Amino acid sequence: MAGVTGLLLVGGVASASAVEGPNPNIDPPAVSEGAAVEPDSVPGFAPGEVVTGTDSEAPLEEDLALPGATDGPELADQDNQVVDYCTPTTLVKITKNLKNTMSVKYSTFVTNNKSYPVTFRFSSKRSGTTSYGASVSLSTEFKLMWLGKVEATVTGDVQKSWTSELGVDTSGKVKAHSTVKGNYGIKKENVYGYIGTRYSNCEIGNKRYMKFWAPYREGWVLN
Repeated sequence: MAGVTGLLLVGGVASASAVEGPNPNIDPPAVSEGAAVEPDSVPGFAPGEVVTGTDSEAPLEEDLALPGATDGPELADQDNQVVDYCTPTTLVKITKNLKNTMSVKYSTFVTNNKSYPVTFRFSSKRSGTTSYGASVSLSTEFKLMWLGKVEATVTGDVQKSWTSELGVDTSGKVKAHSTVKGNYGIKKENVYGYIGTRYSNCEIGNKRYMKFWAPYREGWVLN
């Protein structure tokens, strides 16, 4: 099977020209540990022989691991306030900030059969959309509650929906006799917690646990 050199740019609304200047919606290319990429060659483009990526036929991953991403610690499941009476209400509580992942929209690869490193270049050729959602069925009202909670406690960058860009380039060098795979897609903020009911005695019950996610940027990931 031919080797693959793949670079994945994770980011938001970007134009083909990551080369023209940084776009705040597109993250720099991320290289996974163990990827057959020459150290410090990404992003970069050297003159000479260049190999372009070949479209991958493999199924696209909905939750691709992001290099260096880890789960956060368990969060205290209580409020700081101590009062005798609470206004009954429905609330959302995040109990764990999960590691971010990427919804892959385009995958490419390149194989270097030569005895020396070769420059590769990838460009996103297919686009796709990722929307906010949860691991259980929720109404739009509850999804918006979750989104607001993530914006207030984790990051204000999340969106209800995100469509990836076409023509976003990245390049580097693939090691000799090696294959590199590139995935381009949309990053997702992932959290875990529950929707519950706060009663007048300030106790919280009727908890419904779930995972919630929302898109926030896009980019390339090299594996």
